[in-house]
Amino acid sequence: MNKPVYPLLALAALLTTPALAQKREKPAKADSRFEVRGTLQSLPAGSRVFVVDTQAEPATVLGSGTVDGKGHFTVRGKVSEAAVYYVAVPEKRELLAVPLAPGAHVDVSGDAERLGSTGKVGGTPEAEALMAYEQARLANVQKMQALMQRYNATQDAATRAALNQERRALEAAQLAAARALARRPTYLAPFAALSLLGDEAQAAFLDSVTAVYQKIEPVSRYTKALLANQARLRATAVGAPAPDIQLAGVDGKVVSLSSLRGKYVMIDFWASWCGPCRQENPNVVRLYNAYKAKGFEIYGVSLDQERDKWVKAIQADGLVWPQVSDLKGWQSMAGQLYGVRAIPAAVLIDPEGRIIAKNLRGRQLERKVAALLN
Repeated sequence: MNKPVYPLLALAALLTTPALAQKREKPAKADSRFEVRGTLQSLPAGSRVFVVDTQAEPATVLGSGTVDGKGHFTVRGKVSEAAVYYVAVPEKRELLAVPLAPGAHVDVSGDAERLGSTGKVGGTPEAEALMAYEQARLANVQKMQALMQRYNATQDAATRAALNQERRALEAAQLAAARALARRPTYLAPFAALSLLGDEAQAAFLDSVTAVYQKIEPVSRYTKALLANQARLRATAVGAPAPDIQLAGVDGKVVSLSSLRGKYVMIDFWASWCGPCRQENPNVVRLYNAYKAKGFEIYGVSLDQERDKWVKAIQADGLVWPQVSDLKGWQSMAGQLYGVRAIPAAVLIDPEGRIIAKNLRGRQLERKVAALLN
């Protein structure tokens, strides 16, 4: 299950706190100002529209405007760097991605109730490029959902094989679109490259384009994120010493990864809310029972945020090995340390504490553990 793009709950809290919103709207230098002008349906006159930086810590309001009786609004503010920001409306779940650079004037339109799916952006080359990319991505998502419905509605092997082939074609098309945008001479390039993180098959491509970004977009937040990811990958590459994790277990006592030294250990990144993780757990239980007497251990790291749901899932799935969490979800210290961007994820460590395999699941994992311990 992939990591969500933005923290909706934190953002909603920000947008519904007028004092904080006003505090964030600081005077801007003329050369750093932007303007977002547009028309939004489904909003009564007097509604507020915000442009926000969701990647700031905390999420930051860059400017706001008021909708008139015809849905028109204008937001002015400042940006310190060229990046993708978001148009947001309080109490609405969807955001609209808007690329902004100092001095940019961007036009937007859409339905506030379905801003992410109906919104349109234009007025600059970057806005048009991102709009084309996002529209193609959303169309692919809709096609994928329809394929899944058809797949689940049939048990015919030939039909399912054909649907899988269609799915792979859609995935390839989305991958090609991301790579194409990642190659373009624009500040959107490293933004698009970030969508490829977590796909090991794209590692060489990411290395090559990141080297280019480092020269032409060295201060971009996205270039910095890609470089930070490279550093994490080197630190957790196969053959490297596994960085230690020290987090609290269910009973509140700290359990360190290094305390399991001397055994083959699988770090299992999962969460109670992750459907694929819960589906995989019976296989992990069988693997543990088959090899625990031969020196195999599992160190479960949950990306949960609610303790009760975490504990309940441990009990329901029969996860009897060490389980730890800082209950910070995707901001988990351990997840960040190991560059986890999708779960379930696994890291296999030898008795000396070195990483010997990553991201093995199912039969691949079973074969690897069997080869090591039989």
